[in-house]
Amino acid sequence: MAYMSIAAKQSIDRPVSKIVWVLLSLLSVALFTRGWRIGDPDIHIDEQFYLLVGDRMWQGALPYVDIWDRKPILLFLIYAALRPLSPDGIAAYQIGALVFATATAFMIVLIAQRFASLRGAWLAGAAYLVYLPLLGGAGGQAPVFYNLLMAIGAWEVFRACEADDSACIWRHGLRCMLCAGLAIQVKYIAMIEGIGFGLWLTILMIRQARGFAVRIVPRVAIWIAVAVAPTLIAFTFYMLIGHGLAFAQANFLSIFQKHQPADFPSADILLITSFKLAPLLFVAAFSLLHILRQRPVDLSLSFLLLWTSFAIAGFFALGNYYDHYALPLLVPVAILCAPLLATPVRGPLAIAVFEAFAIWVFGFPPDALKKAHEHQIEAMAEAAQPYMSRGCLYLFDAPPVIYLLTHSCLPSRYAFPGHLNEAAEAEAVDATHAMADLLATRPPAIFYADRPLRTPRNLTTKAMLEDVLTRDYQATASFPQGFPSRWQVLYVRKDLLPPNEMPRR
Repeated sequence: MAYMSIAAKQSIDRPVSKIVWVLLSLLSVALFTRGWRIGDPDIHIDEQFYLLVGDRMWQGALPYVDIWDRKPILLFLIYAALRPLSPDGIAAYQIGALVFATATAFMIVLIAQRFASLRGAWLAGAAYLVYLPLLGGAGGQAPVFYNLLMAIGAWEVFRACEADDSACIWRHGLRCMLCAGLAIQVKYIAMIEGIGFGLWLTILMIRQARGFAVRIVPRVAIWIAVAVAPTLIAFTFYMLIGHGLAFAQANFLSIFQKHQPADFPSADILLITSFKLAPLLFVAAFSLLHILRQRPVDLSLSFLLLWTSFAIAGFFALGNYYDHYALPLLVPVAILCAPLLATPVRGPLAIAVFEAFAIWVFGFPPDALKKAHEHQIEAMAEAAQPYMSRGCLYLFDAPPVIYLLTHSCLPSRYAFPGHLNEAAEAEAVDATHAMADLLATRPPAIFYADRPLRTPRNLTTKAMLEDVLTRDYQATASFPQGFPSRWQVLYVRKDLLPPNEMPRR
């Protein structure tokens, strides 16, 4: 305990100049590792959709009612707040994500000083920034935003580990649970880490209060109330405006109606994610051995290991294993790496390996990917634009940012392409009925990908769409999109085409 108190005091009493240096140097790393993606319109389909929702909220659309998804409301509010800060919102949300990532790295440095020198702690923060793009965090995936909240919450738990009385533990726990509650309203899976925080805080309270339930139970109950308050506030708001059922169905019930088909490639996806995580986990394992040789297991190290365990549980909870689901792991694992990173040779070598791995994955120069995306998205939007005055564009399996760039109306409240084209969503959104309603609007133009990427398609909605395309539409243009490349085919309603319109590729 004495060791931890000294470490905590040193981290708090750092001269302002050192704090400024740490922040600016981390910002430089963030610009180096993700600045080249700023302005990229096609980093990930998820964040394109979040930006679309944020954009349509400014036009009066109500999430879960006018535009449907199961993500919590604070995520959309963040995107809505960032949307006006650049002409189309793309650079704005990416700069916002860069700021959040830098702040999270700074919190990692503060926490990691409990286990390593400032150099090791700084390298842990840098490792977080280097690794974010490797796991799909180059833009604005939800964990890029809520990792900051969870890191601040964890900081409060570490401070509670060093507290001398139950009242101090309770105050730190209160702030921690508020952070966890806000993180849950960015993405519900943060609840798993929040439960881990709450359990550890309860253990600390029991140890300090020596088991007096009369003192502990009311305080723990208040912690729970604070953690669920942001969600209850959002739910209450929707109930007051008459859409409580829509909120509940989207946020709480629909996840139980989502069923991945038997041919979902979960093992392949897990293998890819594990491959990307391997260098970081390798360093973390050796760093843990280094810690255990240098010092006894105390409360802070025990909590770090528990936090890591709950973050791992969160990754496995949904069973999809996409790389961006592992983003919450980066915070505790980067902290765990700090003692090894502090060593004179192995630390810089590990960072060099991480960066070389990133360059190998993304290629060099890295901005080539951004330029390719800009060209592809611009071409698709330009080809669809002439038909926007005749109705709503429909993107069956295409980047949702096209809706934003063409200013198209939405042909359905299920604007995220996966809701109607993925087999897993068939029951959750009543996809067959929703597709019938959409096709009845006779979209003037439809983008249809020639093949799915990894997620099995809904064969019923696919057949419904293909029947209409064959009968009423003409393929007029094709565009390469993504890697590995597939073709996005633009179909235009036949009655809108000149008699001798020829397809182009």
